[in-house]
Amino acid sequence: KIAELLSEKGVCEAEKFVQTCKSSDFCKKYNIPGESCEGYLFPDTYFLTAGMSSADVAALMVDNFYEKIKTVPGLAEKNAEDLYYTVRLASIVEREYRVEDEAPLIASVFKNRLRNNIGLYSCATIVYILTEIEGRPHPDKVLIEDTKIDSPYNTYKWAGLPPGPISNPGLIALDATVNTPVTNYYFFQIVDADEGRHVFTSTFDEHKASHNLSTKN
Repeated sequence: KIAELLSEKGVCEAEKFVQTCKSSDFCKKYNIPGESCEGYLFPDTYFLTAGMSSADVAALMVDNFYEKIKTVPGLAEKNAEDLYYTVRLASIVEREYRVEDEAPLIASVFKNRLRNNIGLYSCATIVYILTEIEGRPHPDKVLIEDTKIDSPYNTYKWAGLPPGPISNPGLIALDATVNTPVTNYYFFQIVDADEGRHVFTSTFDEHKASHNLSTKN
């Protein structure tokens, strides 16, 4: 999507930008353990000029990532593998939270599940499969059959984190993932679709009961 936007604005060719981001040499230069620099293209406002090289554009975004994470306590000093783990988890938090003060709680749910080898059951990872991998339109809702797709990014099918980030997380999601509060929460459920508010619960019975709290879903 970033590549398409860059192409539309006449900055650089979409295909070349994707190739740069997936280049093993480019990832190695920035000490990124993944197969692409997805997750490290920091979401921000960029002032670009027409005809820039794809490498210069990607470098600008990744350099910005490494500069911005210095503001998150405990993040910049992580080694490459630990940072990649954090980015992968934060990328899911990024796609799940809508209200800033809930991001740390959502991160705590995922960390509790990871600690106990419980699947994350993140709808955001399913949407990533549908839209970014399979190229389908953004779904109005995730269906039961969607959660059965055989993909390493399917957190309904496999426990643990997906092999790569599903978005480029911002500072709120990154900070929530690094400086996560200790909770007993294992579930969250939307209760106000307009405001994006969730209720957080510790047991499956509480989670089922929380479905009845939804006011605008």
